[in-house]
Amino acid sequence: MIIQAVLFDLDGLMFDSEPHSLASWEAVLIERGVQLDQLTIDSILGLRIDATARTLIDKYHLPDTVPGLADAKTEYQIAHLDGNVPPMPGLIELIDEIDRRGLKKAIASSGIRRYVEAVLRANGLLDRFSVIITGDQVAHGKPAPDVFLAAARALNVEPQHCLVLEDAPAGVQAAKAAGMTCIAVPDHSVAQLDLSQADRVVTSLHEIRVALPELVHEE
Repeated sequence: MIIQAVLFDLDGLMFDSEPHSLASWEAVLIERGVQLDQLTIDSILGLRIDATARTLIDKYHLPDTVPGLADAKTEYQIAHLDGNVPPMPGLIELIDEIDRRGLKKAIASSGIRRYVEAVLRANGLLDRFSVIITGDQVAHGKPAPDVFLAAARALNVEPQHCLVLEDAPAGVQAAKAAGMTCIAVPDHSVAQLDLSQADRVVTSLHEIRVALPELVHEE
């Protein structure tokens, strides 16, 4: 299978942002007298913000609406971005190598657009991606394939020629449902989760950069 495009998840894959995302949820919930437990944390990883908000409202019987809770979390998260969402090791080098090889690339994230753009802008990478598809642009969030299929359409590349880079089970499921090749790069916060549906699991973005020649021309 020849790869023509690389689709990036954002949180936990491109940036070490899961701790900040979790801290933002915790801050918003503490204001409501609730403390997150580990089982709930595991269940919300990789989900779109509205699905997470709904899960938390149901679990903790919160009086909030889904949009209201999601907005509170987003506002807190964006207000506290500085220094809290560093790029993962090897990210810049991987992007440079993808561009050097003339491959297409896109971001396909569960996050909402203004958050995704804020993270990219904070790291000086907003102008490196002409295609950014976010969770608020599609009907169904991961593990549904919508965000990856929308990214492939925007790039004008068939799904079977797309390589998805993911770090969470919901994202891996979404990539496989889209008919795409998927490499999982688990970050420290999700290393214990089941990523067995991925075509390959590696330890860093550096590994993907090294393997790119083989991946691009694999038949």
